[in-house]
Amino acid sequence: MSVSLTTDRREMLALTAGSALLPYALGGAAQATPAATAIPGTGRNLPFDNGWRFHRGAGSGFEASALDDSGWRSVDLPHDWSVEDVPGGAAPDQRGPFNKKAVGGTATGFTEGGEGWYRKHFRVDGVARDARVEILFDGVFEQSEVWLNGTKLGEHLHGYAAFAYDLTPLLNRDGDNVLVVRARSIGKNTRWYAGAGIYRQVKLDVMPRGARLARWGVGAWTRKIEGGIALVDVTTKIESVDPALTLVTRLRDAMGRVVAEASSPAIAEAKQTLTVRGPRLWSPDAPNLHTLETELRRGDLLLDRMTQSFGIRIVTMDVKRGLQVNGQRIIIRGGCIHHDNGLLGACAFADADERRVRALRARGYNAIRSSHNPMSHSLLDACDKLGMLVMNEAFDMWHVAKNPDDYHLHFPTDWDVPLTAMVQSSRNRASIIMWSIGNEIPSRSTPEGIEWGWKLANAIRRLDPTRPVTAALNGLLGPLVTASEATARPGQAGQADNASSIFLDVAGYNYRLDDVEKDFAAHPDRISVATETFPHDAWDYRALAERAPHFLGEFVWTAMDYLGEAGIGGAVPVKGKAPPMMMSNWPWVNAYCGDIDLVGHAKAASRYRDVVWGLSPLEMAVQRPLADGMTEVVGNWAWSDELQSWSWAGSEGRSLAVRVYSSGDKVALLLNGKPAGSKSLAVADKTRAEFTVPYAAGVLEAVAYKGGKVIGRRRLTTVSAPARLRVAPESPTGQSDRQALHYIGIDILDAQGRTIPDEMRKISLRVTGPAELIGFGSANPLAVGSFQSREAQSFHGRAMAILRSTGKAGSVRVEAQAEGLQSASAILRLI
Repeated sequence: MSVSLTTDRREMLALTAGSALLPYALGGAAQATPAATAIPGTGRNLPFDNGWRFHRGAGSGFEASALDDSGWRSVDLPHDWSVEDVPGGAAPDQRGPFNKKAVGGTATGFTEGGEGWYRKHFRVDGVARDARVEILFDGVFEQSEVWLNGTKLGEHLHGYAAFAYDLTPLLNRDGDNVLVVRARSIGKNTRWYAGAGIYRQVKLDVMPRGARLARWGVGAWTRKIEGGIALVDVTTKIESVDPALTLVTRLRDAMGRVVAEASSPAIAEAKQTLTVRGPRLWSPDAPNLHTLETELRRGDLLLDRMTQSFGIRIVTMDVKRGLQVNGQRIIIRGGCIHHDNGLLGACAFADADERRVRALRARGYNAIRSSHNPMSHSLLDACDKLGMLVMNEAFDMWHVAKNPDDYHLHFPTDWDVPLTAMVQSSRNRASIIMWSIGNEIPSRSTPEGIEWGWKLANAIRRLDPTRPVTAALNGLLGPLVTASEATARPGQAGQADNASSIFLDVAGYNYRLDDVEKDFAAHPDRISVATETFPHDAWDYRALAERAPHFLGEFVWTAMDYLGEAGIGGAVPVKGKAPPMMMSNWPWVNAYCGDIDLVGHAKAASRYRDVVWGLSPLEMAVQRPLADGMTEVVGNWAWSDELQSWSWAGSEGRSLAVRVYSSGDKVALLLNGKPAGSKSLAVADKTRAEFTVPYAAGVLEAVAYKGGKVIGRRRLTTVSAPARLRVAPESPTGQSDRQALHYIGIDILDAQGRTIPDEMRKISLRVTGPAELIGFGSANPLAVGSFQSREAQSFHGRAMAILRSTGKAGSVRVEAQAEGLQSASAILRLI
């Protein structure tokens, strides 16, 4: 069956885009005193992560080339010092990186920022003397300054946007060069855990000094898919253009075969069209990727070359058909995520980012929203590869502060720098379907706020006219206003709209479930999406999206646990009542509001969502028994403290709350083979049934029926005493390069090999072989110690170790021990 699709897009304006290119390995294991890195030949996207030296704390003269930094600590990027133990020993209120008196408090999970310095020695005597050398930072938190050989290159003020510097004029072509980065995260500057330092990857581009492809200078869009043919428009910007040059653009499939090619004379801004016959399209269920190659040639001589992944797809959104990818409607099953990688802090390792996306896909998610900042390129790579739709967001504040030291101080004069970087650097991504200009912006409905909304939305449309612009709106949307012909979106001139949404293509609603259909009745051309939702509303949002195509779906807060905003997802036993928005205090350090916990395991809310989203016909959990006189307070972002457990020693005879979630019309419980209750389920029950069952050890079984037929069974079995450990690598083999990570699960088991569902016990780890331990801990939301120590406390019977390869192949042995338990070990092979 043929599909006919076209994009509804305006005339493309001046485009500047680009990509990652020729990969070279610079690596090797970290050294006590790193030698100067030798830069090989030419190419784009050369890794520049290994062999840095780091000093935590302020100082003077650290930018000087002659400084003796041999005593500084050796680090390989990415690096985040906020997740590391504070040097100098633990204070009375210090547990690993967590300090009860940290200035960020609950917002940053009681971690500390401050100032840090990085120095890297490198040589370019293997590079052509007329070559241009540029450095690209994918992200440094928060404010950074960069020097080369003692001369300042510049400063960057936004902690999540990529930025580059030209090193060429200051390079020592025959000896050592010293690159210095100062990173500062000072004061109350964030509402969540942000980390500190060079927490994303760094790359080098070695290019010809003359004509070259501009950074982020290639923009490509699928214009039409019809009759088995796809047309891909490509605009390429060339710097220092030479009329004797040729621009060659081609598209290769996953097997490396050329499926389309175009060649034309090189001009400052060249436009080409690639015709692809029988294209393999990209979608969430079939994320087929191609490689877009761009070459600048003088005859047979290759001067410059870029390659980037590209997915052939057309995304449309309208009030009648909803969100469609290649003509197929998709309801957004999305989640908001912060940027941290749990035990690794903010470090954006490619393996960690891909593991996160895989975990979300396994739980049924097809979309994520970056909250509230541009995503790392390693995370976007994973989304492209695995078929995860993306809303990429630029800001959490504009000109009005949310914290006294946040980006509002720089926004009025700096806003276009991160916004341009976000769009230009990633607009060729198949995964990105929307750009967000901000989250819950204060004063957005004032005259100044309306002007900023217009300015930001139009800036994005100039950079990328193919994707809609949205923003996450909370509370009231402001008074009705009318845009003129000169300022309105196409077709909207003279029409009244709310001040917050008048310049948006898609209205993003934060916690405004009851307003979606009411607002649509007043504005029948309004497309909306729930940019943040409460987990307990999952059924309502799913039902709304199924009956109302103008509503695209939801992004729940949140898909995964994250550091900071400590305790907003905690279900806490109290005497009396507490307000619904409850943020716990020390020693809570993670938000604990995710469907998936800090180390990647599904939590109770996710099991309910499995039923709502049709992934499972039946799930069951038991609320933790409460002490007499106590009431469980469950906040809006929280879920009851439920476990998939029937092991409650000491609760014999007490009535426990058993919750069953099912898509059936009847559920029944059996305790040790005897009936323990049954209930019919109507639509109004929203797949939920609750039972009260006196606890007795054994087997609790739930059975779900539909139309009299069994559609699902779930069993919870009482486990016996903890007996032994299990060490289980998520993969028995892995890569040995320095960027490779390896996740090792450590479980506490009974004699029958069953995980103890509620066991907290100290575990010691020993690692031998070509890997180092860079993270060890659990999903525990409380501060219990270091993430770098060889000792960690289990949570719900589990712990997680994260190893980083040292750059050598070989076998890694991981051995775990705990007092009173049989030890365990496993072998990981690195190739």
